[in-house]
Amino acid sequence: MKKRKGLFLLEALLALLILASLAAALFPLAGQAAKAEILASVRGKLGNQGLFAMDFMVEKIRNNRRSMVHGGVHGNRYDYRAPTGQGTIGTYRLFEDQEKLKVQLYNDVIQPITGDRGGSVEEYVFRHPEGGHLFEQADNGPVTISFTLARPIGRESLDFETAVIPYADFYGKGKTYETGKSF
Repeated sequence: MKKRKGLFLLEALLALLILASLAAALFPLAGQAAKAEILASVRGKLGNQGLFAMDFMVEKIRNNRRSMVHGGVHGNRYDYRAPTGQGTIGTYRLFEDQEKLKVQLYNDVIQPITGDRGGSVEEYVFRHPEGGHLFEQADNGPVTISFTLARPIGRESLDFETAVIPYADFYGKGKTYETGKSF
């Protein structure tokens, strides 16, 4: 049997055409998978930073050394009392400033909890809810913390909300009980 010289070239071109068709069909799927991986990474970073900020605030509010003032807390700052480096009790403040959560220490030094220490554009921004406050508390109720962590470039954002009762309020620190003893 005699082979034709052009048949091998035609078969090779047909195989290349089939491979090119498959690549063209799969290329958009690969692009979508890459975008999904980037979005998952961004949401993971948002979640980690938001959970860190929430955990920090919950710990500080829960361990507050004084009972809450009558009327509760409403606003974007929360003052709490805790031990200082010198062994005394000092006043600290959690607050939002320039799309960052910050803490003001007893010696008036301000440290960011979220965001970078500098730079003009933040990768993630910290915001209290629109029309609401970062900290809310009804009379003798838990302190509700609500905020959104967002990425200014793109539309990704995550909302965080929880409630916590300071131990001083929970155990009634400073209140007189039936025994006549003050705790």
